[in-house]
Amino acid sequence: MGDEATPAVDVSVVIVAHSARHELERCLESIDRHAGDLAVETILVDNASTDGTVPWVRGEHPEVRIVELAENIGVAARRFGLEVARGRYAMFLDSDAALTEGALQTMVAALDEHDSWGLVGPRLVGDDGELQRSCRRFPPLLLPVMRRPPLNRWLEDSGPVRRHLMEDVDPNQVRPVLYLLGACQLFRRQLAEQLGPPEWVFLGMDDADWCLRIQDAGYDVVYLPTATVIHSYQRRTAKQPLSRAALSHLRSFLALQWRHRFLRRDALRRQAELDRVAPA
Repeated sequence: MGDEATPAVDVSVVIVAHSARHELERCLESIDRHAGDLAVETILVDNASTDGTVPWVRGEHPEVRIVELAENIGVAARRFGLEVARGRYAMFLDSDAALTEGALQTMVAALDEHDSWGLVGPRLVGDDGELQRSCRRFPPLLLPVMRRPPLNRWLEDSGPVRRHLMEDVDPNQVRPVLYLLGACQLFRRQLAEQLGPPEWVFLGMDDADWCLRIQDAGYDVVYLPTATVIHSYQRRTAKQPLSRAALSHLRSFLALQWRHRFLRRDALRRQAELDRVAPA
């Protein structure tokens, strides 16, 4: 059959999960409830789950396309979802995140309206409705030490950390930023084809790398607080600083700094320019 027989897809939602069935129950239900009139395909990349995730999804959400991996490769698994995605736009959505009414439509409309915007991220709130600071400036070199025990007791509320988290910026204003947390990101799928999807990270800093590369390609990364997504942000690596996940996050942080060592000055200059411009 020709391409004309294939229904057009507006958004390909790519979710990566490892033994997270309890999280997927809310995540997938939120997509079903809030997709509205958009043509959405949901792609689950299963990182070798052992809790019955795959058979449960097949039984309860047969519309979900499942890509099964033989081992857990972390967020790098997103590339396998992008390889089969067909949407005009692609969305990274964490398994512990959930869409709210109108969020997806608002984000799609923003990219439809602004050709120069390559990626948008919503306002993130916790299960209790509390705001999560999802906009970020370039991470200071000592950030992992400052935000983990024992020094976080004194430095979590320090100037460098607060600046990194953009606590000096009004969280209710639409504005271009350097990068956004990866719990929910909507972007032009062609960028994954053009740049190659993020594939070097097991856990952490993939969001920063992806946003920086999108800006290097000439597109804006924009914070869109008019769309809200719930995110059960745990920061497990900060609570367990000697865990395997925490060490993996630290390696990713160092890798980001190394990968962008020659572009760091450009990133900092871009950041200073973004700080000067008015909200979008």
